[in-house]
Amino acid sequence: MRLAFRTGAIATLSIAAMGLGTPLALAHGGDDGYTSSGGSYGASYGASYDRGDGRDGVRAASYINRDTGAATENPDVNRGSSCADPDQRDQQRLSDPGTANRNVHNDACFLDRQGQKVNGPASFQSSGVGFISACPDPDGAGPEYSRLSDTNRDGRMDLCFQSSYQMTGAAGDLEFHARMNNTSTAGTQYVVWCADADADGCRDEWVKDDISIAWTNG
Repeated sequence: MRLAFRTGAIATLSIAAMGLGTPLALAHGGDDGYTSSGGSYGASYGASYDRGDGRDGVRAASYINRDTGAATENPDVNRGSSCADPDQRDQQRLSDPGTANRNVHNDACFLDRQGQKVNGPASFQSSGVGFISACPDPDGAGPEYSRLSDTNRDGRMDLCFQSSYQMTGAAGDLEFHARMNNTSTAGTQYVVWCADADADGCRDEWVKDDISIAWTNG
């Protein structure tokens, strides 16, 4: 079941430029050649990794947040799920109609070779059942921004672009965040997260990772 996305080049950067909190120029690739297995993206598992020119690189890491202590806490997700140790598979009951009472919190990071978090524009892209229910602004009233859109016009939000990771002074800073929800149809939701400098989704990107959510009726 583990079908790896092809990796590609990120703009070559020195190790010094990849320090904690340093923005990266994350370049996108051309034809992706992804393997489809169930949605428009299908199930593609495992973090992609860019080796650059042999001196530096960055990898994408996407994970499901257990939401410990919140009303949406999900015991199906590992307590230690994080960018360093991602739990990428979830089983969740459908939310009650008109609510997000069982939504799923998807977080993600770009990590350099030392495991430090680095910045760059990115997108979450959903396929299969469900939709993206929240795409928070990375810095509130600051210059960074997010954009949630329905790219295939089926009435479900499927693309969350964020110009930066979170920078609010609160828990979750230096990571990217989105929420997934489903109130209607059981099945699998696939969510790819990628470096997305051109803000047009993950199909043409090479630095990416993914999660999947098996939504059930009970």
